[in-house]
Amino acid sequence: MYSGIRIGPVVKRDVMKASTMLEHENQYATILAFDVKVERDAQELADNLGVKVFQADIIYHLFDKFMAYREEIKQRKRDEFKSIAVFPCKLKILPQFVFNSRDPIVMGVIVEAGIVKEGTPITVPSKEVSECFAPVQ
Repeated sequence: MYSGIRIGPVVKRDVMKASTMLEHENQYATILAFDVKVERDAQELADNLGVKVFQADIIYHLFDKFMAYREEIKQRKRDEFKSIAVFPCKLKILPQFVFNSRDPIVMGVIVEAGIVKEGTPITVPSKEVSECFAPVQ
């Protein structure tokens, strides 16, 4: 990874250095400019390359902007992968609420740990083998 510190206005060279992070992790291809100017050609290059430039005269505002950007990226990743993510859970079957013991199995459960969402695959572990049932609907 690359990081750098420089005093003075943000120039094209700074943007080129920051753009090396685009190969690894986009969220780190950023420039935090505290109480300095960003030259117009450097801003244009940053926009073209996809480098994010944050500029503020108050350090706390700069920090807040950067943290909001990181949170936005995290949320985008969550949204992107939520359809394929499997949330682990532990369920307890309520015997008095077993309505259908054949396909489709319909029963009441208590969630003892984790999160159950629609589409979560359910398995019943035993000493010999783990049997996988259909996803939760």
